[in-house]
Amino acid sequence: MDVLVVGAGVAGCQVARELAADHDVTVLDKQGVASGATGLSAGIVAPTLFYAETPDVARYANRFFREFDGTAGFDFTHRNRLDFVTEGELDEHRERAERLADEGFPVRYLDAEEIPEEYPGFTPENSEFVGAVEFEDTGWVDPYSYANALATVAEERGATIETGVSVDSVTVGDGAVTGVETDSGRYEADAVVLAACWRTQELLPGDVEIPIRPYRTQVLILEPDEPLGERFPLGRIGSEHLYFRPEHNGDLLIGGEHHLIDDPAAVSGDADESFKLDVAAFVPSLMTGFDNAGFVNGWAGVDAATPDTRPIIDTVGPDGLAVATGFNGLGVMASPVVGPTMRERLTGEAAPFTTEPFSLSRFDSLSPDFEYVSTSEV
Repeated sequence: MDVLVVGAGVAGCQVARELAADHDVTVLDKQGVASGATGLSAGIVAPTLFYAETPDVARYANRFFREFDGTAGFDFTHRNRLDFVTEGELDEHRERAERLADEGFPVRYLDAEEIPEEYPGFTPENSEFVGAVEFEDTGWVDPYSYANALATVAEERGATIETGVSVDSVTVGDGAVTGVETDSGRYEADAVVLAACWRTQELLPGDVEIPIRPYRTQVLILEPDEPLGERFPLGRIGSEHLYFRPEHNGDLLIGGEHHLIDDPAAVSGDADESFKLDVAAFVPSLMTGFDNAGFVNGWAGVDAATPDTRPIIDTVGPDGLAVATGFNGLGVMASPVVGPTMRERLTGEAAPFTTEPFSLSRFDSLSPDFEYVSTSEV
């Protein structure tokens, strides 16, 4: 089978890596590998939290990153994670932690007074938080290196990756895809996989529709008074719609501020001044050493949201057309499941985990007009 993959982010590169061994795969991207949402992401890996209801998915993703570590220059950095909990969230989060622990995941709940003992540098007693859920199977990756490692393996398996090629449309004949039209001419294929983030919607043929919406999010890098130590965790402050992780040099990456947008091509790639001020006001209330923190840099990016925060990895419309999109800012984390799920959709070969969470049929409506739900609420 000849397969065209549109988009060279982590999703598209995972599809190519999975299928290249036994299919003719070509990846097309307007700019380059990891040039879109992938390259702007924080690279956080926490499948146990976000796929708590499907443990086989979480275990598969966790295992993939550890087994892929060291491949083609890729490094996975293990670091524990703290998800801070308010009084109103306490029962739900404590019950989830207990359930995950019973299922064999290294998860536990810490009361507020226990946190500074385990993780010096946090002062939850000065904030609204009553505790945190600790995950010991989390970490992060450099998204650019990760995507390029996937691309390297895909090429070693026979895939072709062409950059500088802008796809204009999917071509269809007799109810099946026949390829794509690009600014460099027509490419023919038996199957087309659209992994083009929010642009996926624009490339769908005819009246085919999927429930995704573009949204903007922001990231800052702060330099604390002293470099963060090697045990400083990554984490989330769901009530503030913020997440954080340390950098290798001891700086702090902190992101959030999600909101829907109408024109993703026109939004600023710079972090807003209001977001900088909000973060500067909040961080010292939870972490020590940030009263005089320096601002290193910041940026903003656009990703695609779905109604339930899960990606859509499924066939749509005419025969041979599939999409891998709507990752809700968790594309790196969810990327390991993309390849096997796409193989199942296109060839019928079952994935080693349940793929129902990524099926288009889970939605009652395919309209892109839906209420946005942040992953901070998961």
